[in-house]
Amino acid sequence: MGRIKQVLQNLSIRKTFMLYMLLFLLLATLLSSISINLTENVENQINLSYANSQDQYTLNNGEGNVILSMPPVQYSPADQKVINTCKFVEIGSIPIFFGGCIIVAALLFYRNKLKKPIELLNGASAKIAASDLDFNISYENKDEMGKLCSSFESMRAALEENNRAIWRSVEERKRLNAAFAHDLRTPLTVLRGSADLLQKYLPQGKISEEKLISTVSAMSDNVMRLENYLQTMSEAQKLEDIAITKNEVEASSVFEQIQNISVILAQNSACKLDFVSDLPPQKICLDIDVVQRVYGNLLTNALRYAASAISVCCRYADDKFIIEVTDDGKGFTEDDLRQATKPYYKNTANTDESHLGLGLYICRILTEKHGGTLLITNQEGGGAKVTASFSVNCQ
Repeated sequence: MGRIKQVLQNLSIRKTFMLYMLLFLLLATLLSSISINLTENVENQINLSYANSQDQYTLNNGEGNVILSMPPVQYSPADQKVINTCKFVEIGSIPIFFGGCIIVAALLFYRNKLKKPIELLNGASAKIAASDLDFNISYENKDEMGKLCSSFESMRAALEENNRAIWRSVEERKRLNAAFAHDLRTPLTVLRGSADLLQKYLPQGKISEEKLISTVSAMSDNVMRLENYLQTMSEAQKLEDIAITKNEVEASSVFEQIQNISVILAQNSACKLDFVSDLPPQKICLDIDVVQRVYGNLLTNALRYAASAISVCCRYADDKFIIEVTDDGKGFTEDDLRQATKPYYKNTANTDESHLGLGLYICRILTEKHGGTLLITNQEGGGAKVTASFSVNCQ
C-alpha cells in the first residue's frame, strides 16, 4: 500500500489529473447506470400493477394480424409523483453524477497534488520578500511541483549565499577602511611632528642644515606613504588583497628610517627609546612601506602601555628581517595572548575609545603577506614583547 502511495505521489501532474478524471468518470457512469436501472424497475413495478387491472382491446389491422392495445393508464396521485420522480432521475442522473464526480475529482486533485506545494511556495516568497532566507523548502514528491520546490530551494540557497558574500564583502571593506584609517595615523603623526619641529626651530635658526634635510626627507617619505596607502586602498577589496612589492634596500637604511619614525612618534612621550641593530652591511629585499606600517603599529602600542622604557631591536636571521619591540609595562594578559591579533579586539581594561583594536591584527596580516610571522609574548622580567619577521627573499 505504501509503495502504491509513493508511486501516486511521484506521478506527474498530467497523468495524475487524467487518472483522477478517469476513475471518477467511471464512478459517474456506474452511479448513473445504477440510478437509471433502479428508476426503470420502479416504473415497471408500478406499470405492472396497473396492467393487471386494465381491460385489453383487440384490433385487426386488416391483414389478419391482431394487435393488443391498452387504454392510457390513469395513475393515482401518489404513483404519478413516483413516476415523475423516476423520469426526472433518469434525465438528470447523467449530468448530476458526471458533474459532481468531475468537481470532486478536481477538489481531490488540488488537495493532494497542488495545495501543499503552493502553500510552501507562497510562504517562501513572502519570507524572501521580507529578506528572511533562514528557512528550507522541503517537499518529498518528485512530480513537477516537487521539481519546482527543489528549484525554488536552490534559488533560496543561492540568494542566501550571495547575501552572505555581499555581507562578507561589506565587512571586509569596512575592516579594510578601518585598517587604513588606523595606519594613516602614523605618517600623519610624523608629518605633523616634523612640521611642528620646523615651525618651532627654523625661524630661530636653531636647526642644522643636516637636521633640516633629514626632516624634509622624512616628510617626503611619509607623503609618499600616504599616496601609496590611497592607491592601495582604491585597489584592494580586503586587507588580504594588499600586494607586497619588494625592492632591494640597504639594511642600515631601513634601521635608520625606523629610528627617524620612532623619534617623531615618541616626541611627546616620556618613555626612553633604546635602539639595537644587529643587521649585516648588505642589501635585503623588503617592502619598506609594509615594514614601516607594521613597525608604526608596534611602536604606537608600546608607547601606549610602556611605563618608562621601550627597546627596539632589528636583526637578520634565517633569511628574515626581524623587528623586536619590548616595553616595561604590565605585559599581555592570558586573554590578550590568545586574541590580541584578532580584529577589533580590545582589552577590557582599555577604555580608550580611539583605540580600534586593529593594530596587531594589521601587523599579523601584513607580516604573513610578507612571508613572515607576528609573535606576541611577555618578557621574563615583565613587560610585553612583540616580534615581527619579514622574508627578505627577492622572489
